[in-house]
Amino acid sequence: MQILKKISDSSNLKILLPAVVALGLGGAYFIHRNSSANQQIQSQIVQDPLSEIGQNKFLSQKAADLRYLQVEQGSIHYYVDLLLKKGTHFAGTSTIKLSLKHTNHDLFVDYRGQKIVTLIVNNQKIENPNWNSLFIRIPKEHLSTTQRNTIHIQYETNYAGDGCGLHSYVDPQDKKQYLYSQGESYFCNRFFPCLDQPDLKATLQFSVVSPKEWAVISNEDPETTFNYQFTQVKDALVNRLPELLINHQYKPEHEQDGYKFQIFGTTKKLPTYLFAIIAGEYWSVKQEQFHNNISQTIYCRESLKEYMLKMKDFIFEVTTESMKFYENFFKVPYQFTKYDSIFVAEYNWGAMENPGCVTFNDLYVFREEKPIQSYTQLANTIAHEMAHHWFGDYVTMKWWNDLWLNESYADFISFYCLSNITIKTRELANIPNAFNQRKAWGYREDQMLTTHPIAGDVLNTEVAENIFDGITYSKGASCMKQLLCIMGAQAFGEACGKYFQTFAWRNAVLQDLIDHLQEKYNNPAFTLQQWKEQWIEKAGLNEIEAKWNPASREENSQLVIHQRPALQEFPTLRVHKIKIAFFEEDGNITAIDALIENKSQTVITYNASHHSFRAVLLNYEDQSFVKVLLDENSQKYFAQHLHLVDDLLTRTLIYRAMFDTVRDGKLSSEEYLEFLLNALLREKSDDIISSQLTYLSSAVGAMTPTKFKNTLARRVFAFLVDQVRQLIKAGADKYKNRLIILRQNILVFTYDHSSLDKLINWWRDGDEDLKGLEVTLDSKWTIVDLVHKYKHYDNQEALRKQLLEEQLNVDKSDKASKVQLKIQAYLVSSDKRQELWAYFCDKNNKESTKNLAEQMNGFNNNERYGELVDYHDKFFQVINEIFDTRSTDHAKTFYNHLFPETDDLTTLIHYIEQTIKRTPESKATLRKYLLMSLEASKRQLMQFECFLNRAPLARQ
Repeated sequence: MQILKKISDSSNLKILLPAVVALGLGGAYFIHRNSSANQQIQSQIVQDPLSEIGQNKFLSQKAADLRYLQVEQGSIHYYVDLLLKKGTHFAGTSTIKLSLKHTNHDLFVDYRGQKIVTLIVNNQKIENPNWNSLFIRIPKEHLSTTQRNTIHIQYETNYAGDGCGLHSYVDPQDKKQYLYSQGESYFCNRFFPCLDQPDLKATLQFSVVSPKEWAVISNEDPETTFNYQFTQVKDALVNRLPELLINHQYKPEHEQDGYKFQIFGTTKKLPTYLFAIIAGEYWSVKQEQFHNNISQTIYCRESLKEYMLKMKDFIFEVTTESMKFYENFFKVPYQFTKYDSIFVAEYNWGAMENPGCVTFNDLYVFREEKPIQSYTQLANTIAHEMAHHWFGDYVTMKWWNDLWLNESYADFISFYCLSNITIKTRELANIPNAFNQRKAWGYREDQMLTTHPIAGDVLNTEVAENIFDGITYSKGASCMKQLLCIMGAQAFGEACGKYFQTFAWRNAVLQDLIDHLQEKYNNPAFTLQQWKEQWIEKAGLNEIEAKWNPASREENSQLVIHQRPALQEFPTLRVHKIKIAFFEEDGNITAIDALIENKSQTVITYNASHHSFRAVLLNYEDQSFVKVLLDENSQKYFAQHLHLVDDLLTRTLIYRAMFDTVRDGKLSSEEYLEFLLNALLREKSDDIISSQLTYLSSAVGAMTPTKFKNTLARRVFAFLVDQVRQLIKAGADKYKNRLIILRQNILVFTYDHSSLDKLINWWRDGDEDLKGLEVTLDSKWTIVDLVHKYKHYDNQEALRKQLLEEQLNVDKSDKASKVQLKIQAYLVSSDKRQELWAYFCDKNNKESTKNLAEQMNGFNNNERYGELVDYHDKFFQVINEIFDTRSTDHAKTFYNHLFPETDDLTTLIHYIEQTIKRTPESKATLRKYLLMSLEASKRQLMQFECFLNRAPLARQ
């Protein structure tokens, strides 16, 4: 599973998940040694092994292990027979066939739906099933160890609105309904009753009754399709379903309702989280030439057809070339019968590796030309999901503590893949630089108390939901890159190929991979077991800083590398194999190899007898996962001479180190802004311009006191406008990609009405500076959004109405509906504001979480700060109840988008600390969010204090 995009830091204290800034789920609660913060959240040990399934919240590893020992491995097969109707709900029957090793206790089946209609176990109907809304207990007296068991569970439930289970979306543009399933991590049980844990792999066959006009896509193609006739359906299912269940679920009157019936092929042996159904009036296009007879089809909403037609060749090419690369690298062929790519709405992630039918967030269907960095992100997501068809789908982790075996590997190998294939349909960005930008996510999360080992104990599925984060993805990917560099690409690929062959269609654990890699790596001085212990099983980030004398001209000059933990709570120091770059006045580089020992100081000898070095950069070429602190001399040199450094990745590393000084409260955001704008004047790389403007938006938006934000934003806005003017004058076609980047960021840095007035004039073709820069549809929607957001325009209702109506006349897409939801919340009156708050808190609210997020963003508009102060206290009063009564994804949406935005950080910290005290340790997700917010608030307080002490603006 891929997460869309990371930004450098959240705009305040939130974890932003909408649009293309999905940040993942933050830190997670692993258990690891010497961590008092994590000792607090260990679940209580219970005596009865099955008592934990009564908690009605999650599946514990203990209960999963118990069930694993009860079930005969390889014996499970599902028949899932679905009746999918238009509207709000669906029905189905899940038939589970399995053999058991013993019946010493009940078997439990996971199911989080609305209703159980009938439960039949080995031909015996069970009256009043024992079901606590998550686990169905199958009485042991009805089970057998001498013959294969058959369990029929007929059920009815609602389509999901939070992207988990079987989600439904109605396109506001044409009113067509679209469904898709999302099973990872623990949501398949919201789709159909099952044994929902990754080490109980099974085969499955779907049958589906659906409207005739719907396309239905699954892991396998349909084997049988016919117009719905009750007698035919009955004949098709009679050998797998009792007549009682057939007659209840299927009706003769469906014949007049325009339905069809399909039976799909039996899947390979898969974990439950990978079984998938996608249905609706999806438009499709098929690839004309197949690789190895593997068919490829792209699906998307009908309303996105015109945009997909422009992108299909690119998507097909990246998919095909990445498949070829992995087959060659692993020497193991693609194992599935087809590869469909389905672009779906209101998706919580970037994509999901359902074998044969990969779902992608349809925000990747670009409605206007985007910078090459956006297409590179899409290409990386495609390569990431393709990699999962080996790591995850073919060989699966045993339990969620080894999620990194799926995600770390896919996150690394996707970049490696893109570095080794040629894409002809579109230019891609610099891949090593893109990988470095991805690492920023891991760096940030590894500096928080909620960090965790890449592989650690995951006590239950609630914890598992929270480890799709920068540690599992980004830090883990960096460690996989280390392994490839240590072993060499050929040995690494061969070891992985043998690993796949050994554990084909089975489950594996961390040690299994290490053992296979060790067979190809012979270095007694540093074994992979030692590497695993330091990097995979220990939490926390190391910082390194050089102490040296630039005036030294000796042949045996010494540089001392100081290594320390970024957080004292995670004191592990590691061995780092790095390169060190020494810079001369003209930017020329002399590089040496260095091995940093796992201790506080390492002395490195270098030859300065023929050089006049002005600066030094540790971790040159970005080989290790470590935070680099610039010494004072180097920082001064780079501030003035960065343009002399030719290598793009090297400049990126230096830019990142400069940003870290702001994030750490050592440099004010204003000083950083002046440095960065000066450097960008001479920057040649669009990759760097794009990434550094993202960092700058974080520095201005999150690290600057509110009273100074507009002033800093206006400086950036003026800089960007001037850059646009110069580039258009020099030739717009030559700088097409950079102009797109600049246009996007002009909108980002529009903080007040003076800047917005200029953009309104641009829209009306009346601004000389921006004349020649296309005003795109998305640009206009942003202007409409901002003109309603800012209080300055409260007395210009005619202007607001005119701009909105003009947009609605040309765009009736979901973008239009979402902007309107936000606008309505921006302009809500005091009385209506209370009603809207009650609506957000209503446990019976069925609105989709994506629509709620738009409304919550509009509600929590800091332009109306005076109207929001009372809701700061209310937020902390209700947050525990929200997490108690709503789905996890709804609760996260509430938290992310309604968390108080304020400069009164002392009061905010008090609120958070008090809420942590009254939040039970069992609420792992909420406690993690609160701890992250507490740490972010304290860091923000430090950044604000730095600004007030150092920024020229604050001293005026």
